[in-house]
Amino acid sequence: MKLPTFRTPMYIKVLLGFTAANLAILAFRNHHVGDQMFDFLKSNLWSGVIPFLIALAMQVFYHRLNNFFFVCACLLWLLFYPNSPYMISDLIHPHEETRDAVNQQLIVFDTLIVFSIAMLSVFYGFVSLKIIFNLIRTRFGNRTAHTAIVFSLILSCLGFYMGRELVSQIKIGNGFLYSSEIFLEPVFIIKTVWNSLFPISERLPVYYMMALFGFIQYQLLVMMKDVSDIEEAQLITKE
Repeated sequence: MKLPTFRTPMYIKVLLGFTAANLAILAFRNHHVGDQMFDFLKSNLWSGVIPFLIALAMQVFYHRLNNFFFVCACLLWLLFYPNSPYMISDLIHPHEETRDAVNQQLIVFDTLIVFSIAMLSVFYGFVSLKIIFNLIRTRFGNRTAHTAIVFSLILSCLGFYMGRELVSQIKIGNGFLYSSEIFLEPVFIIKTVWNSLFPISERLPVYYMMALFGFIQYQLLVMMKDVSDIEEAQLITKE
């Protein structure tokens, strides 16, 4: 029996290459500066890669998943997806580095490093989003796929707010809520999230934050989609 031949797509090679490069830059920064202030970026990046790995696994085993297990896998992906764009908010951290206060050049380098790794995490998430969209469209149709992705983006805004503002009882990671903690403390998470969202009139800043985060994701997705059409676009056409 002939074994199947596996070929690594170019986009995976690109993502892996940039991941290695960013981690090498962070390691060089740590060695040169003499601290590991931004080592948390590595665990955050790993969290951002998880939905990509789930999407890849779903793609590989797509034909072996019936509808029930396929939907369960989609929900698992959705649980971890907010971790990818969440890293955008890590840009708030460079000011916490004490050396940056006395070295104005260092804060520029630190900000660029955080931005680079955060954008890498975002693209891991967006690639996983595209994979999931294609899988749902193949199985359930185009309308269902678009509805599912819009729903995913809306929930990711809630996941972002949880991870940036709500404190966890378990105190893992950075001490704030991770969406995956729904398996560990479901009652606490549901109660905490509910109390932080309602009444709406008293929680308007929360909704502003989620709306802005949703707009940023939508903006990046549209730009990624439409910029690829530049080569075919014509500013002047003949009648």
